[in-house]
Amino acid sequence: MTMMLTTYLASLSPLALLRSLPGACAQGLIWGLLALGVYITYKLLDFADLTVDGSMATGGAVAVMLIRAGMNPWLALIFAFLAGMAAGFITGMLHTALGIPGILASILTQISLYSINLNILGHLLWCCPRDTSTFRSC
Repeated sequence: MTMMLTTYLASLSPLALLRSLPGACAQGLIWGLLALGVYITYKLLDFADLTVDGSMATGGAVAVMLIRAGMNPWLALIFAFLAGMAAGFITGMLHTALGIPGILASILTQISLYSINLNILGHLLWCCPRDTSTFRSC
């Protein structure tokens, strides 16, 4: 057992750790934004809005598809922002107009956004090889 552990520890490379840090930090910042979205709605509105989880992915999907279609990235970000606002609006309407409890309304919107994201991305999930960038077509 100790032989396996020492072999494993000897195989670890500090350079590999340093190469992975930028991606890990970027992912941490994204998750931090997601946590801030839930925290702010809970503290300011006393409403645990879980729509943030799905709406961030929806905004990303909208931005990617518009950029791939040739739109200016800054304009695509505006449309992505509007898509996220639409998701929040749907959660608000489910909660206020239909009387669904807030946590349930946000969970329903979040779950429906997963299917909507798959439809927005369409064929991109299946055909893009790993070595192409976002800006090349399939």
